[in-house]
Amino acid sequence: MGVAELKDIPNLTPVHFTDGAYYNFPESQKIADGIYFIKAKGHTNGNSLVIAEQDDLFFMFQADITYVDEALYENKLSVVFDDLTAARETMDRVREFVRNHPTVYMGTHTPQGYENLEAKRVIDLDNPVPTILAEVDFEGQEASGKYVCSICGYVYDPAEHDGVAFEDLPADWRCPRCKQGKEKFNKA
Repeated sequence: MGVAELKDIPNLTPVHFTDGAYYNFPESQKIADGIYFIKAKGHTNGNSLVIAEQDDLFFMFQADITYVDEALYENKLSVVFDDLTAARETMDRVREFVRNHPTVYMGTHTPQGYENLEAKRVIDLDNPVPTILAEVDFEGQEASGKYVCSICGYVYDPAEHDGVAFEDLPADWRCPRCKQGKEKFNKA
C-alpha cells in the first residue's frame, strides 16, 4: 500500500522515528520505557521491528526480516523484499545486534518465535537451535498450487476458487484482503 492509501485509515498513526539511533539501528522511536520501535526497511519500505528490554535481555519482535530462525542463523534474506540493499542492511544490523546483546528473537511466521519467548531463549548465531523445519527435506515435494500474499498473509487456494489456478487469474486480480496485485504473491 502506498502512503496515500493509508492516510484515511483512522487507527493508523504515522511514526517519524525522532529518537535517533538505538544501538546499531540508525532510526528509532521510543514507545514507552524499555520499548523501542525500530525502522527495519527491506521487506517493505515501512518494515519495522520492536525491541523490549527486560531483566538484562532484549526481546526482538519481528515479522518479515526472516520467516524462520534458520534464515537468521544462515544469514539468508527473506524470500520477499521490496529493496534488496535495505533488506541486506537490516539483516546485517539484526545479526550484529544479536551478536552483541542477549536477544530473544521472535518471528511471527514461525512457532520458534513463541518457543523462544516462552523459554527466554537467547539467540546464539554460532549454535543454532535444532528445529523440525531444519530437518525437513523439501526436495521432490510437489507444489501445492497455493500462493501467499507477502503483505497480509492471505492464502490463495485454487480448491477454494473453483479450481482456478493462480496463474490463470486475470493480470489485474487483487488480493481480497489487502488489495495488492499478483506480483506480491509467492508460491506456498
